[in-house]
Amino acid sequence: MLDHICINAPFDSSFYSVDAEGRYFFIDVDLHSLEIPLASRSVYKDEDGEVHNSHLFHPYESVPTHYTGMAMKVFFDSSYAPYVQIKASPAKLLQGHNVFGSDNIEQGAMEMIGFLHEAYPVLACMLDWPSAWVSHIDVTYSCRVKDQTTAKKVLEYLGNVSNGQTRISKKAYDTSRYWGGETSRLVQHKCYLKHDEFMAQFAEQQQQAKKLDKSAIRVIQVMSDQRLIEWTIGLLRFESRLKKRWLERNGIPTNLFELIRFQKQNPNLLQTLWTKATHSIFEALRGQTMKLTDDTSVLEAIEKSEIVLTKSGKVSHTKVRNLFAMYCLIRVKGITELKTTYSKTSFHRLIADLCLCGFSKAYLQNLHTEKANNIIPFVKLVEIDFNQQLPEWYVEPQSQFNYQVA
Repeated sequence: MLDHICINAPFDSSFYSVDAEGRYFFIDVDLHSLEIPLASRSVYKDEDGEVHNSHLFHPYESVPTHYTGMAMKVFFDSSYAPYVQIKASPAKLLQGHNVFGSDNIEQGAMEMIGFLHEAYPVLACMLDWPSAWVSHIDVTYSCRVKDQTTAKKVLEYLGNVSNGQTRISKKAYDTSRYWGGETSRLVQHKCYLKHDEFMAQFAEQQQQAKKLDKSAIRVIQVMSDQRLIEWTIGLLRFESRLKKRWLERNGIPTNLFELIRFQKQNPNLLQTLWTKATHSIFEALRGQTMKLTDDTSVLEAIEKSEIVLTKSGKVSHTKVRNLFAMYCLIRVKGITELKTTYSKTSFHRLIADLCLCGFSKAYLQNLHTEKANNIIPFVKLVEIDFNQQLPEWYVEPQSQFNYQVA
């Protein structure tokens, strides 16, 4: 999935020139006529007490769209030719979320260019779109594990994985892990818990909606879909930011429209690039294993059973501990060996009580054997199935814009 793209479009050469010292300057262009919000790095008073400013610049702003905003900035520093930068998640612009989405670069780019034309029609028409280039693309694919508890264990495990030049970053949060330096000019990777990110964004949009933000209200309507929420559970998202220099080194055009044509000739382009970029991470996982026994759910099943209640209706923590300890011993030693270490009465009582907690006798008899099955190859656990990235009910959105806007 194309999760993010940064597009840069230079001004048409008729709007600027360059002096003998290589400094660029606008020709007959009043920055205020562009209607962009301007800031100043220097404010001063002259001898008459009048306030002046100099070193104007355009801070990043959020261009409104139907859903979430799009970042935009006009660069006109004299050391390089002036250009406009727009960056956003095409999936969020098109459908209000980025839980899943399209690989289609053209569709996302046209949506972004279209919204720039709507917000700043004069400015957009001054740009040399055929010369637009891409600074980076974020490509993301997901694997699914059985639940959030397992997902968190996997993420914690991934936090120790490095291989060759792909080193784990010092930057880490409870729900995400990073590889590569923050200042890398080639590629950066991260893995995160999609459900946690989704719910945090959901809460943020709810706060905006309370302020009667119309875009946020539309996003809330989309994110409230229970099917969407359920799809995020157990989802581990691997995201790679492929930068201009990395793309060029791998023979990929960075001119926007050449890149679009190249993808049409190579429909699986993003999958191929992502696989190549993440190769060292997944190579480091080969041969490594991870234990998936979920003690938390076992303990919860015992605590919820009526068998651990006292006559007064309270939970007997001693009985909970004894049953849980019995379960762990069966898993480690096996039910046959344990028969020789317990009295016949105690053994059968504990087995009967575990069965009342919801564990069948057949399950307990095979628990020790199942232990080996709970140790699985890590690469298999985080296997990316490119055919399972979208739910069956997904309908690809269509951009409301086309090449005519450019």
